[in-house]
Amino acid sequence: MFDAVAKSFAQLGDPKLRWVILKSLGIALLLYVVLWIGAWFLVAATPSVEIAWLGQTLNRWLNGLLRFLAGLAAFALPLFLFQAFFGIIVSLFLEEVADAVEERHYPHLGKARGVPIWVGLWSGVKFLLLLIAINLVLLPIYIVLLFFPILSVAAFCVVNGYLCSVEYFELVGLRRQTMVEVTSLRRAHRGQVWLAGILIAAAGIVPFLNLLAPILGTALMVHVRQTLAAAPPAPNWVMPAR
Repeated sequence: MFDAVAKSFAQLGDPKLRWVILKSLGIALLLYVVLWIGAWFLVAATPSVEIAWLGQTLNRWLNGLLRFLAGLAAFALPLFLFQAFFGIIVSLFLEEVADAVEERHYPHLGKARGVPIWVGLWSGVKFLLLLIAINLVLLPIYIVLLFFPILSVAAFCVVNGYLCSVEYFELVGLRRQTMVEVTSLRRAHRGQVWLAGILIAAAGIVPFLNLLAPILGTALMVHVRQTLAAAPPAPNWVMPAR
């Protein structure tokens, strides 16, 4: 596993991976600017509030405060959504990341049949929605665990690590296998695959590194899948019939 992590980080300097990062960042920044401009237009169109008993001076202060808060929200909301934008956009190019990793480390595999672009996009959106939904359900537990920071981070990584393990393993595996084969391989080695997912989830909460988490996660899972696919099958301990 550590060898796979080292290989994933080492390949970040690959021109093909750099190109994926740059074009994803560019599209995400463009979406951010569009959303930011739209939010400012909404702020400018916000009607003034007039409460008769407050008087002219207090009403002016109140409207100034509301516009300040609206402006702050117009700046902060797109900023908070930037990582989500980037993650969804990167999901469109993860096929290129997997190709680059296989080309460098596993050239004997040949060209994968690939996954349609709409599958990659839907996979990224579905994963984001599932991630948000499950973490909202678990929010009360996270709040309680805030008094135990290490446990809170560990719980977050374990839960989200499972989601990452399924998502990234399927994304990588479906390029060369059917869903039945991918699921079978993942379940046969669920511990190792889950550990890889935990590492991806952990990378997702580290500032700046979280932007590279989808790319590193894809590269890592290519290595993990190839190692598991090449491993001999687990022994069958079922007693022979007599």
